[in-house]
Amino acid sequence: MKKIFYLFLVLICSAGVVHAQTSTKIELVCDVTLPPGTEGLKATLNSYVTDDDLSIRHENPNYYMDRLRAQPGTLKSDATTVVIMGENDNVVFKKECNSSDICLMLNYLGIPSGKYALNIFWNDCWWRGHFDFKSHWPEGQYVYVDSTYYRLNKGYATTVWPDYYLGNDRTVSHRMSWTIFDRDYPLHVVIPSELTYEGEVYKVVGIEQRSFKYCHYLLSVSLPNTITYIEGAAFAECENLRRINIPESVTRIEGGAFDHCYNLSDIVIPEGIKTLEGGMFNHCTSISAVTLPSSLTRIEEMAFTHCFSLPYIEIPDNVMYIGKYAFQSCTSLMEMKLPKNLKQIDNYAFRGCERLTSIDVPETVTNIGDEAFKDMPGTAHIYCHARKPFTIHASTFNYNCTLHVPQGTKDLYEKAEYWKNFKVIEEEPTGEAVHGGETGVTSATLDAESAERFYDLQGRPVDGTQKGILIRNGKKVLVK
Repeated sequence: MKKIFYLFLVLICSAGVVHAQTSTKIELVCDVTLPPGTEGLKATLNSYVTDDDLSIRHENPNYYMDRLRAQPGTLKSDATTVVIMGENDNVVFKKECNSSDICLMLNYLGIPSGKYALNIFWNDCWWRGHFDFKSHWPEGQYVYVDSTYYRLNKGYATTVWPDYYLGNDRTVSHRMSWTIFDRDYPLHVVIPSELTYEGEVYKVVGIEQRSFKYCHYLLSVSLPNTITYIEGAAFAECENLRRINIPESVTRIEGGAFDHCYNLSDIVIPEGIKTLEGGMFNHCTSISAVTLPSSLTRIEEMAFTHCFSLPYIEIPDNVMYIGKYAFQSCTSLMEMKLPKNLKQIDNYAFRGCERLTSIDVPETVTNIGDEAFKDMPGTAHIYCHARKPFTIHASTFNYNCTLHVPQGTKDLYEKAEYWKNFKVIEEEPTGEAVHGGETGVTSATLDAESAERFYDLQGRPVDGTQKGILIRNGKKVLVK
């Protein structure tokens, strides 16, 4: 029996407007008296421009375990009945299933906007509540122009998933099984800035969710500077996609947009993007170069998971949060400059980065999650600039690494929980940790033809003309 009982009502709705979110709690009442500590289902209706979902769960996350301990055998089955009733007490939807994990798409069910009563029968009792529903079924006409599916609406056009245009004739399973001869898209897709259809001109402004998902044979995509958003999974599973330009006009890219694009080699995220949403480049195993904007403040979970070919990434200084698994299994990652305004690194963020030999931890960090850097080699160096030890966990680091701390703070780190697990803690000669040998900075010769890569202190690659303190192989060196 699962600990949390979910009911998701997911709606398909229009794009091309600001992505806003509202959240409303729905009070649910049970028709029987429950044992103390086990009452209190809650429901929250989250409304988005692109979807609405109604999630139902118990206010006590340990409800199921608590009830099992208090009354063994009282949770009889997962059998669930969901009934939605209209304002006139007419049943507009009813479903019985053998699972407590249910997903209903109200738009596809043809349920219009209105006020509804929600009735859920589970474990021999009824839960009852009320909610308002506003249908966001996409308006407009669906057309197929120049080998791309579009939705036309009030002078604007957006690309869409083929199901909108063809209905159930082109399901996900069908598109997944297409051969190169069956495909209904070219190998090189060029999206125009304007689309003319039956004498009317439409400005192309967005890539809706899943528009090109499973286009296995797609090689390149060119987007115009009229595009302002790319929705979730828009290019997911485009296994052979090698190139795509993201114009500077794009201000929103949703999660999983390029999930499993195995052959995508490099990517440039435009200025204005503030968040890299979850799974954006998950399993993009060929990516070797990423350019991130200075506007970026968050990197969400699994953003770059399994990007095996990425050796280096410069994270802008405005980034304050790096989520769970964000760079997990980036096995080629050797150098990492963490942003100076970083506050938190979540669990497993860099797990499996076994070639990461050096990291700089800025003094603004307040928490690094469990196993975040667990798999760094024992010969690696961790340069921590914080003068006071902050929160880490039992397996945050490989504690065989050498920890470098500011001068005068070694005693604090040797006494701090988990920090004291480092076998070697060294103080740097100044308040700012400096990479190098016994004297702090080693000498090196900068050669433009050298196979070794040099970077400035901001993590940017340099040519053969710069002198001073640079970074090579994750360590600071003095180039004269």
